[in-house]
Amino acid sequence: MIPWADLQNVGCGECVVLGGQDSMLMVDCGSLNTILPGTERSFKEFVTQSLTAHYCSVPHRAFLLSHFHRDHSCGLWDILKSQPDYFEEIFLPCSPCDGRGLPLLLEFALFAHVFLPRQGYCGQVSTGALKAFSRVLDPAQTCRAYALGQGDAFENGGIRYECVWPPRDGFPFDRAFTDVVEALHRCAQAPQPGEDLLRQFLDLLYAFCNSYLAMCEQFPVRRDDADRPRDVLEQIDGLAPLLQRLPAAEELRGLLEDRTARELYSRQTNAASLMVQSSSGGSGGVLMTGDATPEALAAAEPLLYHDYYLLKAPHHGLPGSLSPTVAGLAAAHILISCGERIPGWRADAGWAALPGRKHCTASACAFFPGGGCCSRTALCWDFGGLALRCPGNRGGEPPCGIRVAGAGGLGCICDAGRRKLWE
Repeated sequence: MIPWADLQNVGCGECVVLGGQDSMLMVDCGSLNTILPGTERSFKEFVTQSLTAHYCSVPHRAFLLSHFHRDHSCGLWDILKSQPDYFEEIFLPCSPCDGRGLPLLLEFALFAHVFLPRQGYCGQVSTGALKAFSRVLDPAQTCRAYALGQGDAFENGGIRYECVWPPRDGFPFDRAFTDVVEALHRCAQAPQPGEDLLRQFLDLLYAFCNSYLAMCEQFPVRRDDADRPRDVLEQIDGLAPLLQRLPAAEELRGLLEDRTARELYSRQTNAASLMVQSSSGGSGGVLMTGDATPEALAAAEPLLYHDYYLLKAPHHGLPGSLSPTVAGLAAAHILISCGERIPGWRADAGWAALPGRKHCTASACAFFPGGGCCSRTALCWDFGGLALRCPGNRGGEPPCGIRVAGAGGLGCICDAGRRKLWE
């Protein structure tokens, strides 16, 4: 069982820190908020000053990124820029391939990198995977990087974690998303003005994907292997100004700017989220789900333990996150990072019906407006009494070791747990 866990209140984003023996594993760190809700502090300032300072006394620090959406990843880049050697190990998701061996997420990202205007679409169309490993393995940093996929395992603080999703091969991409990527290729391959330049781009695209996949087979990833896709991407960047002036560029932009295509890509990125669980199993285990979709959870279900001490609600606990697979899991504690996301958005009310204690980052649930809370009269197994009487909701340390941290933090009793753990 983990000694402690902090659910960081980062507004529209997610950050969870799992404690071990003289170690910590930070799982995701990102936010779409420039200024944290309820404060005058910027997210970047909070991450690079308060957050890093709070855990600097932990001897061994590691980071796991579930997927490359900004609300999970941007804090990592801020930390690495300000403190390059803060983490000893960084675990990143592999890019899964379909049944034909094609890394469709990488291919879409490369088209978007060249032909899609950045402004206005970065929230849905993240291309962070393209440069992630070279950023982590920058010569200024000494950390080790690992590409995780189904079947991989690692240890942190005496706790063994195993990756249950995504599979590296045979990933079940949505057929509609596959059609979008194929349409992009058809557009670039059609006879037209500038076809030689487009053919050169496609050759580089295939070279990038092949070198990227080869890089991810190394455990840990070697710096030289990360340099190869980076060098190819630099060649693509050199062609980009010419490619963007071709007649085909307008049609490619139209395909990429299509709302359905962007939503499909965003959802498939979520579907490929890393899911890791501690291998202790039973009631002492931990399951981290990233933004995993119901389909991904159902596919991973045979590898799950079904009984956990701590469950991180997928996709921030938002509507649609509580799938039959998740509802069938038993968990003593549930982390919900809904935050102040979009006006009117709240955590799925179905989470309240589950028996585990809920720990939430914001008052964005159906029970809070009336002054209530779904955990108020619930029994807490760690405390041995009503959750309302837990010391963690009265300014003390919770016996379970699970805290909601940060400015304006809330606890498992929403309106009783308001306190700052640090400035």
